[in-house]
Amino acid sequence: MRHLGYFTRALKANDPRYARVFGKLGYSRSDLSADDQAATPEPVEEDLGALRDEYHRVLGKRPFNGWDAAELRARIAAGPAQP
Repeated sequence: MRHLGYFTRALKANDPRYARVFGKLGYSRSDLSADDQAATPEPVEEDLGALRDEYHRVLGKRPFNGWDAAELRARIAAGPAQP
């Protein structure tokens, strides 16, 4: 028997719309509060294009697009020694 199948799936989703609607219905969860997500600003992305160009210049191959700035810096630092 699937008890509250739709609600269970919806509560697992990290969508602030569900938090607002289910909060009004009495199904509040602390990790889905819409106020918390609105209060935290988006982190400012560094210039990944410049880091990717640097990686390409140093290592001679294109970087993986899933790498963030910290990973690119670490791989550039671990690259071949520069004369």
